[in-house]
Formats: sequence, structure tokens, C-alpha cells
Amino acid sequence: MVGRCERRSGPVAVRAAGPVEGEDDRDDEERAWIARCRAGDRAAFRPLVTRYARMVHGVIGRLAPQADVDDLAQQTFLAAFEHLDQYREAARFSTWLCQIAVNKVRDEHRAERRRPELSGDDDYDVRYEQGPEDQAVGREQGQRLTAALAQLGAGDRELLVLKYVMEEGFETVAEILGTSVGAAKVRALRARERLRQILNGGGTHGGRD
Repeated sequence: MVGRCERRSGPVAVRAAGPVEGEDDRDDEERAWIARCRAGDRAAFRPLVTRYARMVHGVIGRLAPQADVDDLAQQTFLAAFEHLDQYREAARFSTWLCQIAVNKVRDEHRAERRRPELSGDDDYDVRYEQGPEDQAVGREQGQRLTAALAQLGAGDRELLVLKYVMEEGFETVAEILGTSVGAAKVRALRARERLRQILNGGGTHGGRD
């Protein structure tokens, strides 16, 4: 599968490896937006927010309470904008953004409280409104999966969301979570078994935080 941290509508689908049509143009467009941001054009960041708002909500929505999703997405994009000089184009922008989103959720879990409201010129509208298709397809399954994931430890939840919900490759998952590919694969096997037991009515089987 192509390592791209982007959520798909409806049930998880398997994607074949290989080049994606138009991907080079898409990357060139992103590089141009990023270059303009670094040169001081704040408005150039808005297309990046529009492109990745759905993805960021997809990651955070499986890792944090729904009441916190918009706030954490806001924090994710603000952090990306403020630290854009740290982004290295050898990595996909989407992967870097996923890493920030996961870290923001971790920070929220540690703090156990919401950060103050953010406002001002950098207060981008990052809300993602689901369309009719998103609402109709897989709603019940999605709710059941989210409830089951909530019973796992934070570490297992992050890994499963990135690998099987966001459809990332193990190399990208390991990069985002700061672990080795081998360790990610072992943890994924164990976490999937815990999740299977929960979905089959086996109750909570705590994972790694």
C-alpha cells in the first residue's frame, strides 16, 4: 500500500502499491504552498488545511473524545504552521502532520485538561463536515470500532488507528510513533488480538500506554 496518512470514506479498503496518477503534481503544489508559507505568506497555509482537515480529524477522532477533536485539530495545524521550518521534504507532509496530531492527543491525555481557546489571525477553520455518504456508510461499524478502541491502551490505539484505519505502512507507522518497524509489527499483532477479544465481547484487555 502507498504510505499516505489519509482517511478513506466508508469501510477500510486495500490499495495497491505503485505510483498514484497526479501525485507528482500534488507534491509540487504542496511544495509551492510550503515555500510561500516559509516566505511569509500566511494565506498559503490555508490550502494545506483544506487538503488535510479530513485526515487530521480521522486520526484524532479515533484517539480522543469527540468533544476534543476540533480543538486538537486546531492545535495540530497551528503547531504545523509555527514549526514549518522543521519540516523536511524527504518525508511526506501528511506523515509529518499525522505525527503532530498524535503528539497533540498524547499531550492532551497527559494534561487531562483542555488548552485555552486559540484565536487571532492564525485561527484557521479546521472543521470537517461529513457528507451524506460518510454518514450513511459504515456508521454503525465505525461507532462500534471507536468504542472498542477506547478500551485499549493509548499506545495500542495509536498503532491500530494509523495502520488499519488510516491504512499506513509499517514504515510510516514506526516513523510517526518513534519506534522500529519490527516492534510496530509485533505490537500490532498483540493489539489486534486485544481488539478482536473486545469486539467479540471479551471486555477490556489493557494495552500499552
